[in-house]
Amino acid sequence: MNISQKDRDILRSLGESYARIACSKESLERAERFRRLNSLERVRPPVLLFEVPWGEFSDCDELRLLCEDEQCRNMERQMRSALYQWEHFQGDYALHPYWRAPLAVRNSGVGLKVSETTIESMTGTNIMSHAFHDLLPDEESLDKIKTPEITHDTEASAQNFAFAGEIFRDILPVKKAGITLYFASWDVIPRLHGVENSLMDLCARPEFAHALIARFTEIHEHELSEYERLNVLDTDPYYLHCTPACTYDLPVKDMDKEQITAKDVWCRAMAQIFSMVSPEMHEEFDLQYTKRLFDRCGLSYYGCCEPLDVKVDNLRQFQNLRRISVTTWANPDVAAEKIGGDYVMSYKPNPAFVAGKTFNPSPVEAEITRVMEASKRNNTPVEFVLKDISTVSANPSHLTQWVTTANAVIDRYF
Repeated sequence: MNISQKDRDILRSLGESYARIACSKESLERAERFRRLNSLERVRPPVLLFEVPWGEFSDCDELRLLCEDEQCRNMERQMRSALYQWEHFQGDYALHPYWRAPLAVRNSGVGLKVSETTIESMTGTNIMSHAFHDLLPDEESLDKIKTPEITHDTEASAQNFAFAGEIFRDILPVKKAGITLYFASWDVIPRLHGVENSLMDLCARPEFAHALIARFTEIHEHELSEYERLNVLDTDPYYLHCTPACTYDLPVKDMDKEQITAKDVWCRAMAQIFSMVSPEMHEEFDLQYTKRLFDRCGLSYYGCCEPLDVKVDNLRQFQNLRRISVTTWANPDVAAEKIGGDYVMSYKPNPAFVAGKTFNPSPVEAEITRVMEASKRNNTPVEFVLKDISTVSANPSHLTQWVTTANAVIDRYF
């Protein structure tokens, strides 16, 4: 690929800084702590931040993109964001000690394009309000859902790898990065059918709701089989949608030399719109279908923003479950008592505490303290992952102060 000397120099300069961090003792030790956490050791809880509203920092020189080529700009954006986070609110952030060149894997989709009305955020993030139009009103409309075609452009993947290798030559090793498994049927269905319709169907049209989730489960089973056939699954993710994925329990394979199956990797699933449904309904319309996917994989992680504190017993049917998301809208005392030492409690602190014009440490201290007490009382491995950050009122120091505050509380316990 022909790029300007200017773009090359920019990327190599950033690459040198990136390599110093990624290969540092600090970063490597954090990855090791992730592995111990995922072995259910009660280690010092990692403190992590993801889904940062980068658009609010657009005037920051440290984040300003200077490359001209689009592929170079994508690499530059990734490095500048990582370097900025490390400098200002790193928490327990860890980076791979090599550059990850993405495989060119394409999914054709299910043949439907979301139709919606949106209200865009004014805060500089990509978060917006959505009103989805119903594309799946009845049984006949299910015929419009197509089985996706999964393809791997091996030539494009080789070009990505060669390009990164040439840029980072003698600076940082380069390896291929594959697909991580993330199945969220009940995130997709509401976008095609509407949130209210999806929830009402659980009561008013249960047969139709079962038909919908059964169809999307079949699609995910097909995708999983295709990823195995194409040998594109990733066995060395550091994060599984924001949470630590490093583990001793799954092999790190070379996809150029070894066959990778679902038993070698993590799988994640959730049903966020089921926040207010009963454990029995959650089981009927999601968990029994999710089990078909989880049973094929090595380790699993369930949940996102839906409160699961009263549904832990239902989740125990997943024999390879290793971590459970516990949202700020759940009761951490109940969650930790139910989880005990059997799973990692992936606690998601309240992002509203960094959204105001000024940062107030008091509610952060109270929240982290309550979770730490619950973890101590029940011997529960825990982590803190601040995410879904809609805004910091254009003041990134709120994130710095949040990390400092959270760590000060954890220091009392470790």
